[in-house]
Amino acid sequence: MSTDNGTTRVTGFTFDDLRGVLRKAAGDFDAVDGDIFDVTFAELGFDSLIMLEITAVLESEHRVNDPDDVIEITRTPREVVALVNGASSAGHVDNSVVIDAPYELVWELTNDVPSWPELFSEYASAEVLERDGDTVTFRLTTVPDENGTQWSWVSERRMDKERGTVRAHRVERGPFAYMEIFWEYRTTPQGVHMRWVQDFHLNPQAPLDDAAMEERMNRNTLIQMERIKELVEQRARRPE
Repeated sequence: MSTDNGTTRVTGFTFDDLRGVLRKAAGDFDAVDGDIFDVTFAELGFDSLIMLEITAVLESEHRVNDPDDVIEITRTPREVVALVNGASSAGHVDNSVVIDAPYELVWELTNDVPSWPELFSEYASAEVLERDGDTVTFRLTTVPDENGTQWSWVSERRMDKERGTVRAHRVERGPFAYMEIFWEYRTTPQGVHMRWVQDFHLNPQAPLDDAAMEERMNRNTLIQMERIKELVEQRARRPE
């Protein structure tokens, strides 16, 4: 929890936390379980009573001292998560690549977590810890950096092949107050448009701030996407 000009904020408030808030506020509202994070509350059909209930749950269960301000300022669930977490400095990166290969192949190769050390140049190992339907919990370990240091953390990944979306977050957050990841796959005439969005906020003790991490992530994501594009397209051209 952090304090800014006397206003108390929580840190580590995730999309899953907000989804729980919305369920309590809206009851059996089907839209809450969908891919809603960039959909406006108006489009979701949340009326003033539901919005008031959201502020009540934020205050009582998540110690947000000014939930009315949060709701007045924000238009989408993503904006609520960012604002509750200290919003003004939250990190956000959005990158994409078009892969000239069939959708089925792109989905299969990029969502096969155990093979990620072959697909990504940054990972030394990817160990699946648990599977539950389309949800997988796994441990990633990086290759050693220039100082010989390896980093490791546990993440959870929820895949929806029919919608072409993936939601993931770090279970072991390390230097991050939160790290939320969204992948989107869309078929185009040129191939599969694969988009990665990462929303995060670093703890005050982290060696980098959000801006520096944004720069690093943008640089590395482009490298990894180009590598994945090349490898998947090579696989697509390979005879059966």
